[in-house]
Amino acid sequence: MLPEANAPASDSSSAIEKLAEHYINLTSITRFLDLNMTLRPLLSLLLILSLSACSTTKMTDTWQEPAFRGQDMQKVLVVAVASNTTNRFLFETGFIGALNQKGIDATASFTTLGDALPTKEAVAAHLKESDYDHIIVTALGRVDIETDYVPERVRTYYTGAYYPHWSGYWGSGVGYYGGGGSLTTMTREAYTDTQTNVILTTSIYDVKTEQLAWVGRSKTFEVGSVSDMADSLAKQMIRKIKH
Repeated sequence: MLPEANAPASDSSSAIEKLAEHYINLTSITRFLDLNMTLRPLLSLLLILSLSACSTTKMTDTWQEPAFRGQDMQKVLVVAVASNTTNRFLFETGFIGALNQKGIDATASFTTLGDALPTKEAVAAHLKESDYDHIIVTALGRVDIETDYVPERVRTYYTGAYYPHWSGYWGSGVGYYGGGGSLTTMTREAYTDTQTNVILTTSIYDVKTEQLAWVGRSKTFEVGSVSDMADSLAKQMIRKIKH
């Protein structure tokens, strides 16, 4: 079982070490995919995300194999573990777009393995007959939905006053500064503010050595579209990888 992403800061290093150790113990591509392809996918729940906001992503935990460097990624296969075809298409498209901008030759798995979520055997076979140097797999850890109840608010104020009648500041008494306005009451109804946070685990696997090269856990706030979230994640991943 993967360690919780919201572990206390003091336990952060030990948590990611356990996560890395969990992957390092896998000695073949098939066993690696067996774990990743059975993690909870990017479910259709992501379809409820707003299409207007811009995603903000931060990496909460990362681990990197000492010998691995970012420039080692020349040609990579990107796989989003998504049971929903549309989500997989959008996520992989957004992810490879960010990688291509950095000069990395990235291919979305749906373009070579078809629209349906491929089996681990299909991915392993494809890797053996291709010249990819790394495979990047992203799977959903969990979705946290935070709700904040904002109570009803009633405000009463003066409106419509005209010079020299400024009752708003000087009171409603008679005289030079009094009168001329009307009392207005406005009510803001109670509402619930909802924020969706998506926790993802992204792993980079060296196809040649069949070893884990990098693994990171991310948290995306203010989630926008699926492709925007993927773009934000890929850029954060690139920043975190040592070059």
